[in-house]
Amino acid sequence: MIDNTGHGHRRWSAALMMRTAIGLTALLAALPISPAVAQATDARTFNIPSQRLNRALRDLADQSGVQLAYRTSVASGAISPAVNGTMSTKQALSRLLSGSNLNYSFTGANTVTILANEPTDGGINADGSIQLDPIVIKGQSESAWGPVEGYVATRASAGTKTDAPIIETPQSVTVVTKDLLTDQKAASLADALVYTPGVNVQSQAFSRMVDDVMLRGFNLAGGSSGMLRDGMKLQSNVYDGGQEPYGLERVEVLRGASSVLYGQLAPGGIINGVSKRPTPEPLHEVNLEYGSYQKKQMSFDFSDALDAADTLRYRLTGVMRDADNWVDDVPDDKIYIAPALTWQPDAATSLTILSSYQHVNTRFATPLDYRDVSSGRIPRDLFLGEPDFDLYKADLYTLGYLFEHEFDSGLKLRQNARYFHSDVDWHYMMGNLSPTVDGSLDRLASYRKEKSYGVTLDTSLEQTFDWGATEHTALFGVDYYRRGYNSHRYRGTDFVPLDVDDPVYSGYPDLNFRTDRGSDNVSDQLGIYFQDQIKYENWILLLGGRYDWSDSSSTNYQRRLESEQKDSAFSGRAGLVYRFDNGIAPYVSISQSFSPQIGIDSLTGENLKPDEGLQYEAGIRYQPPGTDILLSAAVYELTQKNVVSFDAFGDSYQVGKVRSRGVELEARAEYEDLGIIASYAYTDTKILDSALDYEVGQQQDMVPRHTFSIWADYKLDSLGVAGLKIGGGLRYIGKTNVTDSIDVLGEPVSVPGYLLADAMVSYDFGALDQKYDGLSLTVNARNLFDKKFYTCAGTTGCRYGEPLSVTGTLSYKW
Repeated sequence: MIDNTGHGHRRWSAALMMRTAIGLTALLAALPISPAVAQATDARTFNIPSQRLNRALRDLADQSGVQLAYRTSVASGAISPAVNGTMSTKQALSRLLSGSNLNYSFTGANTVTILANEPTDGGINADGSIQLDPIVIKGQSESAWGPVEGYVATRASAGTKTDAPIIETPQSVTVVTKDLLTDQKAASLADALVYTPGVNVQSQAFSRMVDDVMLRGFNLAGGSSGMLRDGMKLQSNVYDGGQEPYGLERVEVLRGASSVLYGQLAPGGIINGVSKRPTPEPLHEVNLEYGSYQKKQMSFDFSDALDAADTLRYRLTGVMRDADNWVDDVPDDKIYIAPALTWQPDAATSLTILSSYQHVNTRFATPLDYRDVSSGRIPRDLFLGEPDFDLYKADLYTLGYLFEHEFDSGLKLRQNARYFHSDVDWHYMMGNLSPTVDGSLDRLASYRKEKSYGVTLDTSLEQTFDWGATEHTALFGVDYYRRGYNSHRYRGTDFVPLDVDDPVYSGYPDLNFRTDRGSDNVSDQLGIYFQDQIKYENWILLLGGRYDWSDSSSTNYQRRLESEQKDSAFSGRAGLVYRFDNGIAPYVSISQSFSPQIGIDSLTGENLKPDEGLQYEAGIRYQPPGTDILLSAAVYELTQKNVVSFDAFGDSYQVGKVRSRGVELEARAEYEDLGIIASYAYTDTKILDSALDYEVGQQQDMVPRHTFSIWADYKLDSLGVAGLKIGGGLRYIGKTNVTDSIDVLGEPVSVPGYLLADAMVSYDFGALDQKYDGLSLTVNARNLFDKKFYTCAGTTGCRYGEPLSVTGTLSYKW
């Protein structure tokens, strides 16, 4: 039985998390930590079926990590023998090429050139074919779930749920790598995404507490959330608690309707955080930070083997922060601890257990009236709550596993599961009910206690096979998600004024505990999905379909109303890519989204229909062979229907429709000592239909039509300054609309655009003296010129942005 109140889940989760932490601590203390066993040869386990030689060579590159240089034409039409077992790369190559007219030679430590046998005359081979210059085909040096050196990831899992090249994915994908997270010193998931096209976030005053992101004009937060962790949902509501960026190996952004793989989602897409996992090589890192507003933080990241056979590995990641905020009397404290354990008895099987505990202690940033922030009437650093009342404390527990086994036939079985539980207490004085009058701000107390949980399970089978002249990667899966969100909300009995020029705080306000404005929501979601990636010569066709069932119930405490409804829907996706040999890959796709909504349509009296999204997208990517460069461009049209509008009495009307059209450009490159990312997005989100007449024809809140960003860093070693790296970036966010301003203020208003600058400088002390290897110092500055700006989600949802903040980080790795 599942305890819908959340109390049983909290006790079970807390006990299990404590036992996991104690067990791992004891295991680390009891077992010797040994380095990975050194290999005397390059022996590896190969599993390459008999197939076309071109495909077999790619598989060998993937499994060995070597770079193969050859012309695809010299291997065209040939069938390779199977290569299975443990052997050196040379032995595997010899077996693979046996019986062919090809030979190989190692032209570098990790590069192999494959050519046809020596020609008999004038560059013509014995079989009459023409010998051509080789081209370089890189082996798979990265995994879609692993780290990347630099800023350019070439593989991702978000678009296909498989380890797939981004260039072969017919939908917009961005990967924010760990190196970029580190260089930019991202303090929240929102910080990690500010250089990503199509993404819009609220001010840091809000996003340092929770993950609330707009993607292509649509909000991803909420019960049918697009906020994922390791491909599974990690939000029952927006206030569950944000993901700690230091705990992530990478962040994947998949833009547009994506229900075919992930079920019930908003149409904007998904944000997928990939957890740090045990590494194949030993890892030891400690960071000490000190920065603006008395920020003191320590973080650490350790990974190593736990046994001599190297079948059991651990990882332990943690953050402890004691800090203030730019707003007076507001702490910014956090504890994050994430133990992980991987058991890999052989190359075909692995089980990784992931767990985490996160505690956040701060104070909620009340939204403000547009007139107060646009005029600057309320100081940016003024605390608007009550010191004896205001708080925001959140505890988030997670425990799950990732299992994979590959059978001898090449069939891969994956099962991923997680349980999460969140407890949140947050009380604050609402300051947005009316603007200041004669310097006095009327406030009303809000008291909230919330519990939420989620259980998710995703089981899939992946099979790669040939059928005629085509190569297939087929995926079939079943996933389940149960979420619960129980919220109790109370308000004060009277307005409490505050003089913003000479604040005097009143103490703990009187509250009305007789009226509970909260609700209890529970839903079960089950989905079956199928996908096939089909390759024929340079063509890649992606087809997918899914069917979902949803059962939701809700209890409204104030109205004492209970409601329940069942929904089901089919969603699909189709995409086509053509991959030219020169690295250019145009694509087209169509995809759908589906998200149930619980409640009654006040116009018809019937249950609300599911929210539906439909996207058309066309794009082109360019990845020059042999380079760390990835250029992307996309155009799209994304439409959401069955949107619900609420009137002043809280009644719901399902007549809304929103359309988003846009252009997105992105460049990511690593060239010698230079790393660079740049993006531009044009996003036109128009409200086509609404129960509120004044909204029709307007741009969505929080969505600028134009955004632009660029970040670059440069190592000065070649200029004679060894160990020094400098970096910096610019972020432009265009003006945004405030949809309800016509109705409330009598005339349309907008939030002005702004340009922010960031900077970074780091020094590696190992360049000074070898005895300092692993020691480095980095200084980061965000909003370098202290630009004053604000964001607004409606006329009463405005907050100031983060002022200049500087952080110094001393790191040691060994």
